[in-house]
Amino acid sequence: MNLSKLAKLANVSVSTVSKAFADSDEISKETKERIIELAKETNCYEKYYRPKYPKKLIVVICPEILGLHYGQMATNIEKEITENGDTMVLSVSNFSAARQNDLIDYYTKYLKPDGIIVIEPAGTIKNNTDIPIVQISFENAAKNVYSVKADIYPALNEALTTLQNLGHTKIGFIGEKYATAEFEFFKNAMAKKEIYVRKKHIVISDKRFLDAGYFGMEEMLKNGSLPTAIIAAYSHISVGMMQRIKECGLRVPEDISVICMDDINVMPYSDKTLSCIKMHLDELSCIAIDMLYQKIKRGYIRIEQAISVTREFEPGDTIGPASNQS
Repeated sequence: MNLSKLAKLANVSVSTVSKAFADSDEISKETKERIIELAKETNCYEKYYRPKYPKKLIVVICPEILGLHYGQMATNIEKEITENGDTMVLSVSNFSAARQNDLIDYYTKYLKPDGIIVIEPAGTIKNNTDIPIVQISFENAAKNVYSVKADIYPALNEALTTLQNLGHTKIGFIGEKYATAEFEFFKNAMAKKEIYVRKKHIVISDKRFLDAGYFGMEEMLKNGSLPTAIIAAYSHISVGMMQRIKECGLRVPEDISVICMDDINVMPYSDKTLSCIKMHLDELSCIAIDMLYQKIKRGYIRIEQAISVTREFEPGDTIGPASNQS
């Protein structure tokens, strides 16, 4: 029994049969019940019935869940969605723009969610659907979707100003292959402050997390002349750096000051508070969810809508004197 034969048997159109199986509100309850009853009698009910999911379905796509701030944001978003009585599906793009857009294409064509949130998108977001998409970005926001952006430059500028006021002129950076945005932030901020960037004070590690910091610091030690301050792409790198600094007999901040470009607490029992740039993950998540639900409810928000959240520099015990260093 196919849909055409069932429609003929019920004396309705194929479209009406499809709407009955989709539990659509566009047809009457009586027509729906009559079609479903006929489907059961002709043993094709299980084949075609597609009940309407009673909750809103929100898809979240992020680069990975190993990075703590991505995992924290996904957790925050899931909490907000659950409190709204709805359901979240999480997918990982592995920092690939192609995979990210394949996922968007799959979900919009086949799962048909009520909305999509993309955390720190890889490249341009493919958006050829009426399903609302909101991005949470730490870089420049795309123009074809609604966006919440965390602006790091005021905080990074304040961090560099603080270092300059302490007499730091040799400022380095340690990152890794997936922290290219953070390196661009560093270079741009240094250029704006007219601080010379020494090549030997820059390390982009082929490792990740703690190892990126530890072995990145090892590589910098081998380069000879050390910077008096180092900005780390994220918290794990800071911790790995400081461990290697300690092992070689140097001190933080007396010999090398350390600033981290996020505020994920990975050293809760340390005797030092890490100088950092706050990310406002809770605020970013809440704004993105609110923006998405407004779009779902209203059906239209002008396409260029973007909200920017300003990040702040929070000095800690890992930043200190450098005036007497050559």
